[in-house]
Amino acid sequence: MLKTKKNIDIILAWSVHLFTCFGLIAGFLAIISIFKNNQTSAFLFLGLALLIDAVDGTLARKFKVSVFVKNIDGKMLDSVIDFFNYIIIPSVMIYWFKFVPTPFEIIIPSIILIISAISYSNNNLMTSDNFYKGFPCIWNILLFYLYLFDLSQTYNLFFISACILLKFIPIKFIHPLRVNKYRRYSVVFMVLWFISSFKILLSSFFVLKSNFDYLFLGIWLVSNMYFICLTIYELYRPILKNIYLKFKRQNT
Repeated sequence: MLKTKKNIDIILAWSVHLFTCFGLIAGFLAIISIFKNNQTSAFLFLGLALLIDAVDGTLARKFKVSVFVKNIDGKMLDSVIDFFNYIIIPSVMIYWFKFVPTPFEIIIPSIILIISAISYSNNNLMTSDNFYKGFPCIWNILLFYLYLFDLSQTYNLFFISACILLKFIPIKFIHPLRVNKYRRYSVVFMVLWFISSFKILLSSFFVLKSNFDYLFLGIWLVSNMYFICLTIYELYRPILKNIYLKFKRQNT
């Protein structure tokens, strides 16, 4: 009986690893879509990969993957797949879909590849409370926004360059699933962001034909504002705390 249960646990643990690998397949399908010049499909497959990445860690902890499959480093597996989907594929997209002016179509992807590789190798990438230090390597999401807003190459270059610079500024960016004190709210807004982004991607960001479209756009905007405001709050929280303590001392 115990042996049967252990075998089931091992199978479940391996199933989680295979589920993680499906993110790699989603990325491969995104590349095929890129070469077919189908940007919408490419972002849909990258979105699928992002969704897999969002839940596989929770599954790994639930089924104790590190206990039952000791010879496979789940964190390394996850990092390899993330680097492929979050950095390599977006770099290809910048070049293939000409997101930036011609003189920069090789330079910008090269910079992104280099700084992201160094970032993934950085042992101090995250703070003690699991915030990212500097802009996280989510170039797939950045390109998704640039695709939705359909900006000019010059504006795209400006925003991508700004995010490259933010990699070197230790501003705290939230990880929705790892920052414990906001996790309950972050998970809710992350789910809302996924659903509304999927709806907007399949329709059109600028064409609003019904109240249904307005509803999803509103949900999308609110979910984005949550993460933006949280980043701004964490940036100024030490200053606000000092002001509060100073005010409190003066009034006691």
